[in-house]
Amino acid sequence: MSSKVMETRYYEGCGREGPIRCIFLGEFHPVAGPKIGCQFPEDYISKELFDSISAYIIPKPQIQKCTMTVNALGHKIVGYPIRIENPRYERNMYLFNLCFVCDSWSKTVQYEPVVKKLGEHLTIMEEETRFVSSGSSKLPTLLAHLLHDLNTYRRATLVEGDTVMHLKVLEVRKDPPAVHDFDVPVLVSSVGLPRPGRPPRTRPPEDSERQSQEHLDVEDDEPFEIDMDADWDLTTRQLLPFINGYNHVSKIASDTNVEKTLVKSCIQNLVYYGVVILIPVLKFSNMYRATPNLSRLFSDQEMQKSCLTFINKGDLKEKKEVDENVARQPSLADVVTVLCALQQGTTLRAVCERHAAALAPALDVRRLIVFAQLHGLVRCLKRYPVYIRNTSRPNGFNSRMDAALGIRRLFTGKHCADEICCIARIDLPTLDQIIDDDPNVAVIWR
Repeated sequence: MSSKVMETRYYEGCGREGPIRCIFLGEFHPVAGPKIGCQFPEDYISKELFDSISAYIIPKPQIQKCTMTVNALGHKIVGYPIRIENPRYERNMYLFNLCFVCDSWSKTVQYEPVVKKLGEHLTIMEEETRFVSSGSSKLPTLLAHLLHDLNTYRRATLVEGDTVMHLKVLEVRKDPPAVHDFDVPVLVSSVGLPRPGRPPRTRPPEDSERQSQEHLDVEDDEPFEIDMDADWDLTTRQLLPFINGYNHVSKIASDTNVEKTLVKSCIQNLVYYGVVILIPVLKFSNMYRATPNLSRLFSDQEMQKSCLTFINKGDLKEKKEVDENVARQPSLADVVTVLCALQQGTTLRAVCERHAAALAPALDVRRLIVFAQLHGLVRCLKRYPVYIRNTSRPNGFNSRMDAALGIRRLFTGKHCADEICCIARIDLPTLDQIIDDDPNVAVIWR
């Protein structure tokens, strides 16, 4: 099957990127009118095709120096028309447009900054040396070099005399989701942990009793290792040590003494570039449910290795005198036991208590849940309180709970429990008490 037949599966707006098929220079000749001055590959755009769209390649003055895209006759053409006024030209002006040609279904927005930068660069070269209008013999080589490097490496470097220009095709991503007060950012890029496959932190042996799983605040935890040598802005440098996979946005803003809106903007920027993923607040009272992606864990050996490395506490290895049971490291069976036991109606606390004796002591359940959410193996079920006024039921609020009356307006089914806690600045047990005391409030899990 030819590539042309295969491409018929795609359509305008499908979101797929295609290669640059051709680069040509359109110009206005004082006698011949609009024409193709140079193109690579040669004869890719026929004279008949160019003549039919020349009014858009060499447009009216009102839309010159504007990025424009023409989708016609099976081609999508991206250009940046230029008009240079100077008495040295026959008509006191020179018009040209360096255009990229792609398939009609291809997404081309990523090429627009490149075309604009090229057009402005050629304008400077034309004003200094008439590089374009003189029909320089270097133009065909330049177009061939551009086509090859942009398609192969998504970047190119042009050198002409003492002038050097660097071009790069940037990935255009979807706008990141809004960041809420109750979202928990997790580092997944090379800036630090948590990241699958990274050796776990080691802690010094403690003689005291192990911390209870009910205590979810991790102020005593060491911050994850962060690459502070990267070229981060000052706000990002300040926030990175506090992005540990457990702190939500409000807590990060409070701990760093940074304005919350600025924290949200910074984290949203990290989400856009794939450095951070947002997950719900980790609580042992949460309910989690396995997703169909859990089957990947059985077949993907790299994921298995990364998971076992990531969830290993590592501190038990340093104890010299331990019995065989304590020394046992987490296994895939331990991971599957926990993840498969997660279901609606069963809290994470209940799962841990049920399987506490069978699981390896070195298994960090909190890290396992973070890892599973990062890879889409499980998802958190959130609680949405809904106020249903029923005259037959008494109002659960009393005079001592006047503050709860303001919270009740949030019981619309659109705000989850974590969001309500952040807005009202109360802890979860207080919210649970408010919900339990009022028979007119129902809870939806989804």
